[in-house]
Amino acid sequence: MKIGIRGVLLGSLLLSMAGCQSGPTPPSEADAQEAWHRIAAQTTANRLEELVSLKKTDGQAREVNGQQVYTLFYEAKVRYLIPVGHWKAGDVETIRSTYGFQRTEKGWQGPDGSLYTK
Repeated sequence: MKIGIRGVLLGSLLLSMAGCQSGPTPPSEADAQEAWHRIAAQTTANRLEELVSLKKTDGQAREVNGQQVYTLFYEAKVRYLIPVGHWKAGDVETIRSTYGFQRTEKGWQGPDGSLYTK
């Protein structure tokens, strides 16, 4: 049986793809926004401030002690509803922070304890 260059290339491509394993889709900006709202609802934050915007600025996936984790970096703008510290009602503050997610069999578990699945 004669195998042409096309067959060799196709075989190489299939072999390389067989070794590739696509990882889970990382948590998204929408996941971070949902986590923010859930955390605010569990605390007094939802009575003190409202989320104006939350943008994902970066993300980092890694493995820690055999557990897949994902750090989502974000920038949020929050508007104060009442005076808080040196902030007046209506003031907007920009916050740069992170949310940690860990991979489970059912999806990513967020900082609020909820599962975020794709």
